[in-house]
Amino acid sequence: MEAPSAEFLRLHPLTIVHRVFIAIAAFVYGSFGMVLSDAPQTSLTTALIFSGVFFIGTAPFAIANYIRFRYYATCDELVIFYGVFKRVKRNIPTDRIQNVAIERSLLSRVLGTASVKIETAGTSEAEGVISYVSNQEAKRIKNILQTSNAPEKRETDSSELTGFRMSLKRVTLSSIYQFSLGITAFIGAAIPPLDSVIDQIRAFAVRLVGQGPFRLLANLSPEMNAIIILMGIGTALVIIGWVAGFVLHFIRFYNFRMDLSPEKIHRQFGLFTTVDASLSYKRIQSFLIRSNLLMRLRKWYRLDLQTMGFQSGQQGFQPAMPFARWSEIIQLAPQIRSFILPDTYTSVSQRTIRRHSFRYSLIILIPTIVVAMVWTPMALWALSLLPIGWIISLLQYQHHHWALHEGHLFIRRRILSQQFWIIPVERLQAIEIRASFFQRKLGLCTFIIDTAGAGSFSRYPRIIDLHREDGHQLLDILYDQFKSTGKPYLIKNRLSY
Repeated sequence: MEAPSAEFLRLHPLTIVHRVFIAIAAFVYGSFGMVLSDAPQTSLTTALIFSGVFFIGTAPFAIANYIRFRYYATCDELVIFYGVFKRVKRNIPTDRIQNVAIERSLLSRVLGTASVKIETAGTSEAEGVISYVSNQEAKRIKNILQTSNAPEKRETDSSELTGFRMSLKRVTLSSIYQFSLGITAFIGAAIPPLDSVIDQIRAFAVRLVGQGPFRLLANLSPEMNAIIILMGIGTALVIIGWVAGFVLHFIRFYNFRMDLSPEKIHRQFGLFTTVDASLSYKRIQSFLIRSNLLMRLRKWYRLDLQTMGFQSGQQGFQPAMPFARWSEIIQLAPQIRSFILPDTYTSVSQRTIRRHSFRYSLIILIPTIVVAMVWTPMALWALSLLPIGWIISLLQYQHHHWALHEGHLFIRRRILSQQFWIIPVERLQAIEIRASFFQRKLGLCTFIIDTAGAGSFSRYPRIIDLHREDGHQLLDILYDQFKSTGKPYLIKNRLSY
C-alpha cells in the first residue's frame, strides 16, 4: 500500500484532546465517588491509579492515530488513510454517498472542532468518519462531496418550497409525550429481590416516623406489603421513564429546523451534540408517519424519512418533522416527494379478529392454568382478561387498512403506536408473501414490502392477514406497475400452499 501523498490533509491537532478526554472523565468520576465513600483517601488513590493507567494507555494510541490519519476529498471521491497497527486506505466514490452529516458535541463546540460522518447505501453505520477537523473544514468537505449529486428534476416550483421549525415551546411540548422504555427496563432490572425491598422499606418506615402514618406499613401482612410496594415501584419506574424520555427527546431535537431546496433537504438539530446534515431527495425511499395514543388524542404526529443509507442508531429512518399537525405534514411531505392521498382504504380480512383472539386467549389461558395448578386457584381471576384480548383483536382489525393509489402503496396499522406508510412503487426492492400455520388454515397471508435500507424486520411495511387471493393479486399488480416504471429488477416471493 502506498503512503499518503502531500495532498492528503491532517486532522485538527485538538483531536488528541478528544481522544484522551475519556481518561479525564474517568478521573472526575472516580474523584466524585471518593466524596461519597467511607474511605476518601483510598478512593482518591484508586481514582488516581485508574486514570493514570488509562491515560498512559490512551494517550500514545491517540497520538499515533492522529499522526497516521490522512484524508483527501474531491468531487469524485473521498479518500481516507488511517490505522496504527492495521493500515487501511478507503476510497468512497461520491456517487455512493447518501448523506454527509456534521456532528458537534459539547466538547467539539468548546474546542471549535467537528466530526464529519459519511453514510452510504446498505451500511449499518457510517462508511467514513473524519474526527475531528475545524468547523470550517467540515463545511468545506460537506460542500465538496455533495457537488456531484446532480439536482433531480422536480415538479414543484422552488419558490413554493418551504421549511419546518420547532420552537422552544413545541420542543418542550413534544418531549412531554415521550417515554424511555430502555432506561425504565434498565433501572427495573437493577431492583433487588422483592423480599429484601419489603424488609428494608418496613424498617425505614418505622425508623422514619414510628408513630406516624407509615407505621401502618409495618403492621400490614406480607401480601399487602408486597402489593403496596409493587405499586410504588411501578409508579416510580413510570415517572423515571417519562422524565428520561422528556430529557432525551428535548436534548436531541432542540432547535430542530428543516429547509427544503430544489436539490436536497437540510436539517439542523441538537442541544449538546448538534447535527448538520443534508439529504438528496432521490435517496428517500418512503414516508413513515407515526403517532402514539396520547399524541393522536391531541392530533400530533411525527414524519420520518426512510433512506437508502443507515444513520447510526436510527435503522434507516431520519426525522423530518418530529412533532407536527397532520395538516402540516400533508402540506410539506408532497414537496419532498409528490403523492396524493387516496379517498378510500381497503380493510384486511375479518378473519384476523378470529386469529388474534385465539392467540391472545392462549397467551392468557396457558399461564393462568399453570399458575392455578402449581400455586393458587386465585390465579383463575386472570381469565377475566380474556374479553380484553378480544377487544384488542377487534381494534387491530379496525386500525389496519391499505390502498394502492397513483403509484403509491399506503398502509396504516397498529393501535397504540400507529404507523402510516407511504411507499412509492418505483422504490420497491422486494415483495414477499408469508403465512403462518393458522394463517394457512384460515386462507390468510402477510404481505411484506422491502425497500433499500429498510432496517429491522419489525420496521418493514406489512399488510397482515390479507385474503390469500387478494395478496397474490396485489403482488401481480405491484409487479406490473413496477415494470412500467422502467426499473430493471424486482424480487417477488410467492407463497406455495
